Amino acid sequence: MKLALYALVVVACGGGSAQTPTSTPGPAPTTDAERMLALLPSGPQVVLEIDLARLRANPVVGELVAKTLTADLVGEIDPPASPFGAADRARSPALGALATADLIVLAAYGVGTSEAATITLVSSSTEVTNGVPVGSTFYALGPPEWTRQVEARAGLVAAATPLSADADLLRLRDHAFPDGAPGASLRVTARLPADARKELAIQAGLTVAPAQISIWGDVVDDLAIIVDAEIGESKDGEAKAVARLEAAVKRALGDLAELPAVKVLGIPNSLTTARMAVRGTWVRTIVAIGPSHLARVVERATALLEKGPS
Repeated sequence: MKLALYALVVVACGGGSAQTPTSTPGPAPTTDAERMLALLPSGPQVVLEIDLARLRANPVVGELVAKTLTADLVGEIDPPASPFGAADRARSPALGALATADLIVLAAYGVGTSEAATITLVSSSTEVTNGVPVGSTFYALGPPEWTRQVEARAGLVAAATPLSADADLLRLRDHAFPDGAPGASLRVTARLPADARKELAIQAGLTVAPAQISIWGDVVDDLAIIVDAEIGESKDGEAKAVARLEAAVKRALGDLAELPAVKVLGIPNSLTTARMAVRGTWVRTIVAIGPSHLARVVERATALLEKGPS
Protein backbone atom coordinates (compact mmCIF):
# COMPACT_ATOMS: atom_id res chain seq x y z
CA MET A 1 0.00 0.00 0.00
CA LYS A 2 2.75 2.44 0.90
CA LEU A 3 4.35 1.58 -2.43
CA ALA A 4 1.22 2.89 -4.12
CA LEU A 5 1.37 6.14 -2.20
CA TYR A 6 5.05 6.73 -2.79
CA ALA A 7 4.71 5.98 -6.48
CA LEU A 8 3.11 9.44 -6.49
CA VAL A 9 6.26 10.87 -4.92
CA VAL A 10 8.52 9.20 -7.46
CA VAL A 11 6.33 10.28 -10.39
CA ALA A 12 6.53 13.88 -9.17
CA CYS A 13 10.18 14.27 -10.26
CA GLY A 14 10.66 17.16 -12.67
CA GLY A 15 13.01 18.60 -15.27
CA GLY A 16 15.35 16.60 -17.45
CA SER A 17 15.96 15.96 -21.10
CA ALA A 18 14.27 13.51 -23.43
CA GLN A 19 15.41 9.92 -23.86
CA THR A 20 13.87 7.38 -26.22
CA PRO A 21 14.94 3.80 -25.52
CA THR A 22 13.81 1.18 -27.99
CA SER A 23 10.66 -0.82 -27.24
CA THR A 24 8.47 -3.49 -28.78
CA PRO A 25 4.95 -2.29 -29.68
CA GLY A 26 2.09 -4.04 -27.96
CA PRO A 27 -1.43 -4.71 -29.28
CA ALA A 28 -3.53 -1.87 -30.69
CA PRO A 29 -5.16 0.22 -27.93
CA THR A 30 -8.87 -0.24 -27.28
CA THR A 31 -9.48 2.12 -24.33
CA ASP A 32 -8.70 5.78 -23.66
CA ALA A 33 -6.12 4.75 -21.07
CA GLU A 34 -4.33 2.55 -23.61
CA ARG A 35 -4.50 5.32 -26.22
CA MET A 36 -2.91 7.72 -23.74
CA LEU A 37 -0.19 5.18 -22.91
CA ALA A 38 0.53 4.87 -26.63
CA LEU A 39 1.21 8.63 -26.78
CA LEU A 40 3.96 8.42 -24.16
CA PRO A 41 7.58 8.59 -25.34
CA SER A 42 9.40 5.28 -25.03
CA GLY A 43 10.88 4.11 -21.76
CA PRO A 44 8.71 5.38 -18.88
CA GLN A 45 9.94 3.98 -15.57
CA VAL A 46 6.83 4.75 -13.54
CA VAL A 47 3.31 5.15 -14.93
CA LEU A 48 0.40 6.17 -12.72
CA GLU A 49 -3.18 6.02 -14.01
CA ILE A 50 -6.22 7.35 -12.14
CA ASP A 51 -9.70 6.91 -13.62
CA LEU A 52 -11.43 9.89 -12.04
CA ALA A 53 -14.61 9.45 -14.07
CA ARG A 54 -14.95 5.90 -12.71
CA LEU A 55 -14.40 7.11 -9.14
CA ARG A 56 -16.89 9.97 -9.44
CA ALA A 57 -19.51 7.58 -10.84
CA ASN A 58 -19.14 5.19 -7.91
CA PRO A 59 -22.19 5.37 -5.61
CA VAL A 60 -20.11 4.87 -2.46
CA VAL A 61 -17.13 7.21 -2.92
CA GLY A 62 -18.15 9.37 -5.90
CA GLU A 63 -19.49 12.38 -4.00
CA LEU A 64 -16.51 12.34 -1.63
CA VAL A 65 -14.04 12.18 -4.52
CA ALA A 66 -15.72 15.09 -6.32
CA LYS A 67 -15.67 17.23 -3.18
CA THR A 68 -12.08 16.32 -2.32
CA LEU A 69 -10.83 17.35 -5.76
CA THR A 70 -12.24 20.86 -5.32
CA ALA A 71 -11.65 21.35 -1.57
CA ASP A 72 -9.36 24.11 -0.29
CA LEU A 73 -8.58 22.77 3.14
CA VAL A 74 -4.88 21.98 3.10
CA GLY A 75 -3.15 22.83 6.36
CA GLU A 76 -6.42 23.94 7.94
CA ILE A 77 -7.58 20.58 9.23
CA ASP A 78 -5.56 18.06 11.22
CA PRO A 79 -5.31 15.69 9.43
CA PRO A 80 -5.80 17.50 6.10
CA ALA A 81 -9.06 16.58 4.37
CA SER A 82 -7.77 17.33 0.90
CA PRO A 83 -4.36 16.60 -0.64
CA PHE A 84 -4.14 20.07 -2.13
CA GLY A 85 -5.78 23.47 -2.10
CA ALA A 86 -6.55 26.33 -4.46
CA ALA A 87 -3.02 27.70 -4.24
CA ASP A 88 -1.59 24.30 -5.17
CA ARG A 89 -3.96 24.01 -8.14
CA ALA A 90 -2.93 27.48 -9.30
CA ARG A 91 0.75 26.51 -9.20
CA SER A 92 0.30 23.12 -10.85
CA PRO A 93 -1.75 22.74 -14.05
CA ALA A 94 -1.87 18.97 -13.44
CA LEU A 95 -3.54 19.47 -10.05
CA GLY A 96 -5.77 22.14 -11.50
CA ALA A 97 -7.05 19.67 -14.10
CA LEU A 98 -8.16 17.09 -11.54
CA ALA A 99 -11.54 18.70 -10.84
CA THR A 100 -12.78 18.15 -14.41
CA ALA A 101 -10.49 15.40 -15.73
CA ASP A 102 -11.90 12.00 -16.62
CA LEU A 103 -8.55 10.22 -16.67
CA ILE A 104 -5.03 11.17 -15.57
CA VAL A 105 -1.84 9.41 -16.71
CA LEU A 106 1.50 10.46 -15.21
CA ALA A 107 4.75 9.04 -16.54
CA ALA A 108 8.19 9.45 -14.96
CA TYR A 109 11.51 9.09 -16.75
CA GLY A 110 15.06 9.03 -15.40
CA VAL A 111 13.83 8.50 -11.83
CA GLY A 112 16.54 9.08 -9.24
CA THR A 113 18.84 10.87 -11.71
CA SER A 114 19.56 14.45 -12.74
CA GLU A 115 17.65 13.70 -15.95
CA ALA A 116 14.35 13.06 -14.15
CA ALA A 117 11.23 14.27 -15.96
CA THR A 118 7.47 13.81 -15.70
CA ILE A 119 4.76 13.97 -18.33
CA THR A 120 1.10 14.28 -17.39
CA LEU A 121 -1.61 13.32 -19.87
CA VAL A 122 -5.16 14.41 -19.13
CA SER A 123 -8.39 13.25 -20.71
CA SER A 124 -10.94 16.01 -20.24
CA SER A 125 -13.92 17.46 -22.08
CA THR A 126 -12.86 20.82 -20.61
CA GLU A 127 -9.76 22.59 -21.92
CA VAL A 128 -6.78 22.10 -19.62
CA THR A 129 -4.91 25.28 -18.65
CA ASN A 130 -1.42 25.27 -20.20
CA GLY A 131 -2.14 21.86 -21.66
CA VAL A 132 -0.90 20.94 -25.13
CA PRO A 133 -3.77 19.40 -27.17
CA VAL A 134 -2.77 15.91 -28.31
CA GLY A 135 -6.16 14.63 -29.41
CA SER A 136 -9.80 15.66 -29.31
CA THR A 137 -9.96 15.34 -25.51
CA PHE A 138 -6.32 14.65 -24.55
CA TYR A 139 -3.87 17.24 -23.22
CA ALA A 140 -0.17 16.96 -22.34
CA LEU A 141 1.60 18.78 -19.52
CA GLY A 142 5.33 18.76 -18.87
CA PRO A 143 8.68 20.08 -20.13
CA PRO A 144 8.42 21.30 -23.75
CA GLU A 145 11.04 18.84 -25.01
CA TRP A 146 8.78 16.05 -23.76
CA THR A 147 5.39 17.41 -24.76
CA ARG A 148 6.74 17.89 -28.30
CA GLN A 149 7.37 14.16 -28.45
CA VAL A 150 3.78 13.51 -27.35
CA GLU A 151 2.56 15.95 -30.02
CA ALA A 152 4.57 14.11 -32.65
CA ARG A 153 3.07 10.78 -31.63
CA ALA A 154 -0.42 12.30 -31.63
CA GLY A 155 0.28 13.51 -35.16
CA LEU A 156 1.00 9.94 -36.23
CA VAL A 157 -2.29 8.82 -34.72
CA ALA A 158 -4.12 11.62 -36.54
CA ALA A 159 -2.50 10.40 -39.77
CA ALA A 160 -3.90 6.91 -39.11
CA THR A 161 -0.50 5.44 -38.26
CA PRO A 162 -0.92 2.49 -35.85
CA LEU A 163 0.56 3.33 -32.46
CA SER A 164 0.61 1.34 -29.22
CA ALA A 165 2.37 1.26 -25.88
CA ASP A 166 5.40 -0.93 -25.17
CA ALA A 167 4.44 -4.61 -24.92
CA ASP A 168 6.53 -5.20 -21.78
CA LEU A 169 4.92 -2.22 -20.08
CA LEU A 170 1.44 -3.52 -20.90
CA ARG A 171 2.27 -7.00 -19.60
CA LEU A 172 3.57 -5.61 -16.33
CA ARG A 173 0.55 -3.30 -16.10
CA ASP A 174 -1.75 -6.33 -16.24
CA HIS A 175 0.25 -8.39 -13.73
CA ALA A 176 -1.78 -7.26 -10.69
CA PHE A 177 -5.11 -7.13 -12.53
CA PRO A 178 -7.33 -9.83 -10.95
CA ASP A 179 -9.31 -12.21 -13.14
CA GLY A 180 -12.91 -11.09 -13.52
CA ALA A 181 -12.34 -7.55 -12.27
CA PRO A 182 -14.74 -5.07 -13.92
CA GLY A 183 -12.08 -2.39 -14.35
CA ALA A 184 -9.66 -0.25 -12.38
CA SER A 185 -9.70 3.13 -10.66
CA LEU A 186 -5.96 3.07 -9.96
CA ARG A 187 -3.07 1.45 -11.80
CA VAL A 188 0.64 1.89 -11.19
CA THR A 189 3.34 0.29 -13.31
CA ALA A 190 7.02 0.65 -12.44
CA ARG A 191 10.23 -0.71 -13.93
CA LEU A 192 13.02 0.54 -11.73
CA PRO A 193 16.77 0.39 -12.39
CA ALA A 194 19.21 0.75 -9.49
CA ASP A 195 19.07 4.57 -9.30
CA ALA A 196 15.29 4.58 -9.27
CA ARG A 197 15.12 1.82 -6.63
CA LYS A 198 17.45 3.81 -4.41
CA GLU A 199 15.28 6.91 -4.80
CA LEU A 200 12.09 4.99 -4.04
CA ALA A 201 13.66 3.41 -0.95
CA ILE A 202 14.70 6.83 0.35
CA GLN A 203 11.38 8.54 -0.37
CA ALA A 204 9.24 5.70 0.98
CA GLY A 205 11.47 4.85 3.92
CA LEU A 206 12.01 1.30 2.67
CA THR A 207 15.02 -0.84 3.47
CA VAL A 208 14.77 -2.39 0.02
CA ALA A 209 12.83 -1.36 -3.09
CA PRO A 210 11.54 -3.69 -5.82
CA ALA A 211 12.72 -3.73 -9.40
CA GLN A 212 9.19 -4.05 -10.79
CA ILE A 213 5.83 -2.98 -9.39
CA SER A 214 2.32 -3.59 -10.67
CA ILE A 215 -0.59 -2.09 -8.72
CA TRP A 216 -4.32 -2.42 -9.32
CA GLY A 217 -7.01 -0.76 -7.24
CA ASP A 218 -10.76 -0.38 -7.58
CA VAL A 219 -13.93 0.49 -5.69
CA VAL A 220 -17.31 -1.13 -6.20
CA ASP A 221 -19.18 -1.34 -2.90
CA ASP A 222 -15.89 -2.36 -1.32
CA LEU A 223 -12.29 -1.32 -1.93
CA ALA A 224 -9.40 -3.54 -2.96
CA ILE A 225 -5.78 -2.82 -3.81
CA ILE A 226 -3.34 -5.41 -5.12
CA VAL A 227 0.38 -4.61 -5.05
CA ASP A 228 2.70 -6.99 -6.91
CA ALA A 229 6.40 -6.31 -6.31
CA GLU A 230 9.37 -8.20 -7.75
CA ILE A 231 12.88 -8.25 -6.40
CA GLY A 232 15.84 -7.03 -8.41
CA GLU A 233 19.22 -8.66 -8.70
CA SER A 234 20.70 -9.75 -5.38
CA LYS A 235 24.12 -11.03 -4.33
CA ASP A 236 22.53 -12.96 -1.46
CA GLY A 237 20.34 -15.21 -3.56
CA GLU A 238 16.68 -15.17 -4.54
CA ALA A 239 15.19 -16.54 -1.30
CA LYS A 240 16.89 -13.99 0.96
CA ALA A 241 16.06 -11.13 -1.41
CA VAL A 242 12.38 -12.10 -1.50
CA ALA A 243 12.30 -12.38 2.30
CA ARG A 244 13.79 -8.89 2.64
CA LEU A 245 11.25 -7.45 0.21
CA GLU A 246 8.36 -9.12 2.04
CA ALA A 247 9.63 -7.74 5.36
CA ALA A 248 10.03 -4.27 3.85
CA VAL A 249 6.44 -4.27 2.60
CA LYS A 250 5.17 -5.36 6.03
CA ARG A 251 7.11 -2.56 7.71
CA ALA A 252 5.76 -0.06 5.19
CA LEU A 253 2.20 -1.14 5.92
CA GLY A 254 2.84 -0.84 9.64
CA ASP A 255 4.29 2.65 9.23
CA LEU A 256 1.34 3.71 7.11
CA ALA A 257 -1.09 2.37 9.72
CA GLU A 258 0.45 4.75 12.28
CA LEU A 259 -0.28 7.89 10.28
CA PRO A 260 -2.81 10.17 12.05
CA ALA A 261 -5.07 10.47 9.01
CA VAL A 262 -5.17 6.68 8.60
CA LYS A 263 -6.14 6.29 12.25
CA VAL A 264 -8.84 8.94 12.01
CA LEU A 265 -10.36 7.20 8.97
CA GLY A 266 -10.30 3.88 10.83
CA ILE A 267 -8.26 1.77 8.41
CA PRO A 268 -5.05 0.79 10.29
CA ASN A 269 -6.26 -2.78 10.78
CA SER A 270 -6.93 -3.17 7.05
CA LEU A 271 -3.27 -2.40 6.45
CA THR A 272 -1.67 -4.45 9.21
CA THR A 273 -3.79 -7.50 8.34
CA ALA A 274 -3.26 -7.24 4.58
CA ARG A 275 -2.86 -10.62 2.93
CA MET A 276 0.59 -11.38 1.53
CA ALA A 277 1.80 -14.20 -0.66
CA VAL A 278 5.14 -15.03 -2.27
CA ARG A 279 5.06 -16.31 -5.84
CA GLY A 280 8.57 -17.04 -7.04
CA THR A 281 10.36 -13.68 -7.18
CA TRP A 282 7.13 -11.75 -6.63
CA VAL A 283 5.53 -10.58 -3.39
CA ARG A 284 1.77 -9.94 -3.63
CA THR A 285 -0.04 -7.77 -1.09
CA ILE A 286 -3.83 -7.44 -0.99
CA VAL A 287 -5.47 -4.66 1.01
CA ALA A 288 -9.25 -5.00 1.26
CA ILE A 289 -11.93 -2.87 2.92
CA GLY A 290 -15.39 -4.45 3.00
CA PRO A 291 -18.67 -2.64 2.18
CA SER A 292 -19.77 -1.71 5.72
CA HIS A 293 -16.23 -0.68 6.70
CA LEU A 294 -15.83 1.40 3.53
CA ALA A 295 -19.13 3.16 4.24
CA ARG A 296 -17.81 4.17 7.68
CA VAL A 297 -14.52 5.36 6.15
CA VAL A 298 -16.44 7.53 3.68
CA GLU A 299 -18.57 8.96 6.49
CA ARG A 300 -15.47 9.90 8.48
CA ALA A 301 -13.74 11.39 5.46
CA THR A 302 -16.82 13.38 4.54
CA ALA A 303 -17.06 14.72 8.10
CA LEU A 304 -13.43 15.85 7.91
CA LEU A 305 -14.07 17.52 4.59
CA GLU A 306 -17.17 19.31 5.84
CA LYS A 307 -15.46 20.39 9.05
CA GLY A 308 -13.81 23.21 7.18
CA PRO A 309 -11.09 25.44 8.58
CA SER A 310 -10.53 24.72 12.27
